[in-house]
Amino acid sequence: MEHQLCKANPIVINDFNSSLRRHPGRLSCLLLLLLATLTSCGGFEDKRIRELRHEKGFGSRANGDATRENYLGGFDVVSFIVPPSVLLQPGAEQLALLATPQPVAIDGTIFVPLIGPVYALGKTEAELAALVRTQLRLVLQFDVDLQARVLGTKFFYAIGEAQLKGPIPMQADMTLIDAVFRAGWTPLANLGRVCLIRPDAEHPLIIDVNMREMLTTGFTASNYQIRERDILYIPPTFLGLVARLFQRLLEPVALAVQTMMGAAQATFAYDVLTGKSDRLFFRF
Repeated sequence: MEHQLCKANPIVINDFNSSLRRHPGRLSCLLLLLLATLTSCGGFEDKRIRELRHEKGFGSRANGDATRENYLGGFDVVSFIVPPSVLLQPGAEQLALLATPQPVAIDGTIFVPLIGPVYALGKTEAELAALVRTQLRLVLQFDVDLQARVLGTKFFYAIGEAQLKGPIPMQADMTLIDAVFRAGWTPLANLGRVCLIRPDAEHPLIIDVNMREMLTTGFTASNYQIRERDILYIPPTFLGLVARLFQRLLEPVALAVQTMMGAAQATFAYDVLTGKSDRLFFRF
């Protein structure tokens, strides 16, 4: 039986090849099927990655312009100002807890007495007051006149030849010059091409600013307002770039030498303690 199957295989293959020659469309269909099979290996993971991507903004759930109207971010705390006359109403005694500053929970909610967790991430102070007022009206059957206060720190980021790298706290009415002096710069910095990057998933904005000219001439047309999550990039000069390149190349060597020196010092200290070495640095 096996011998007959072996003899039949070449005939089947020849018939298959002849059928492909007679019907070239079948060959293209088979090639498309094979290509779809090969691409489907990484298709599921690519689909999961595409689902995680965002189309606009920075990627955070809390978006807004804090320099115009402050909003509740993930690092902020919120408190409410409740009039004393409201606390005297029957059933409204627990509203005194709203005056205690509370951070935003990891799911973006805050705790409101008589209501429970309420999603508040990204809302401005006016929106927070209106939201809590509406929720309490359903329980207390009367309007609660309150105000919301968002307290916290918004950040911008500094990279490159900045002395302070990473997230840096913002201040009110902060401009590009304020941000550069806040972050500082190293001796290798090129202040002639400071980049202000406004990240976005769809249309990021990159602005090159000659900070040296701005500081020496006083022409402040490019002194842009800093917004939350802006990226300040201070590039190195050409010689600074060469210096950083040599620094990267020599870092493994320096680490190896430091490790060898540390091992040698540990060995010498062990020899002195055990009496194998009688060399003394200080003689009396």
